[in-house]
Amino acid sequence: MAGIIFFSLPYTIHTICPYAIVCFGLSKNILIQYLGNPFAITIAFSFLILVLTIFGSRLFCAYICPLGTLQEIIYTLFGKKRKNRKQIPQFQERRFASVKYIVLVVTIILSLIGVNYIFIHLCPVYALSLLPDIAVWGLIVTLVIIVAGIFLERFWCRFLCPYAALMNLFQHLGQLVHFPRLKIHRNLERCNDCELCSLSCPMNINITEDEYVQNPNCILCFKCAEKCPKPETLKGKMEK
Repeated sequence: MAGIIFFSLPYTIHTICPYAIVCFGLSKNILIQYLGNPFAITIAFSFLILVLTIFGSRLFCAYICPLGTLQEIIYTLFGKKRKNRKQIPQFQERRFASVKYIVLVVTIILSLIGVNYIFIHLCPVYALSLLPDIAVWGLIVTLVIIVAGIFLERFWCRFLCPYAALMNLFQHLGQLVHFPRLKIHRNLERCNDCELCSLSCPMNINITEDEYVQNPNCILCFKCAEKCPKPETLKGKMEK
């Protein structure tokens, strides 16, 4: 719901996109350039989300991100109505999910050398912020994400989003210094391994693999807990 509110704000959603800093260029002195204008909020918001990610996983994706909200709406309207919906195999999921790290590296390099204009008009969030005067390439990318999202739930979040990749890296950083992090916890005594939780996961995560969901792609949407036939089996819990 928070993502829907983002669409109605008086400024463009790209202004408050945490990755907008990279889109608008890292080659300049950002603090001087942006201090005192709306993008000072972007900088603060971006780092706040990254810090919260260390302790709260990718809550941003499930409850704040406007593009995540759009994908959820599209899949609810069209994807769930398809018959024989299946998740892709885990080895393919891991392979395709690695693409977002490539997107992260490429966009940061382009931004650092000052040619961020190459990808900024391909950014779906930037494209949505330009409505109704949306750029052609931005429109194409956005439509591809929407169509792909009908067949693969949260397609952008799982495979292409560079900010998701960055949040995953910050989660690993938190693990290295042994910070506690909010995760899905499975009560092993109550669980009967029916796998309904894994089948309902929009991020295609194997929920029953461990006692705690260790996959950094978990967005803590708790759809797995909603689908579980045994109440109180899956809960959010801090793991040290």
